[in-house]
Amino acid sequence: MLSESRSDPRDADASERFLRLSSTLTGFNRVELLGTGVADVYLRALEDVLPADVLERLLAGDADPDGVLADPALGPPARNLILMWYCGTWTPLPDDWRAAHGASELDTHRVISPDGYVAGLQWVAAGAHPVGARQQGFGAWAVPPDPDGIGASAR
Repeated sequence: MLSESRSDPRDADASERFLRLSSTLTGFNRVELLGTGVADVYLRALEDVLPADVLERLLAGDADPDGVLADPALGPPARNLILMWYCGTWTPLPDDWRAAHGASELDTHRVISPDGYVAGLQWVAAGAHPVGARQQGFGAWAVPPDPDGIGASAR
């Protein structure tokens, strides 16, 4: 459905607006988001699914997070953006949203990037590590987690 020309994810303005929105919605700062290594991939995924007018409104950056999430046109894609950052996946937008704004063939249950699992913010938020991807090291299971969530303390 979407045939309009999109901005390149390396475009500084689009990237900065995307990072500002992502930071507002996820609670992670710009540097933390860039550190995941998937920011450009996630911006491209958003560009590929959303109509240009919805994407532009979403990236406008002049609305508070509660306003964005409550907006019928912006709320569903904003919630998907949050899930994308935390889990590395895209979940189809609601049927009523698709009926109102159009449907992309990429608006399906899918993994955005193989790096998304390892880079998921869910691991940082939980004070954990991605199972099978970043091992903690020999004997880590015997060390209790740090109650501050900073890492394991060697008592």
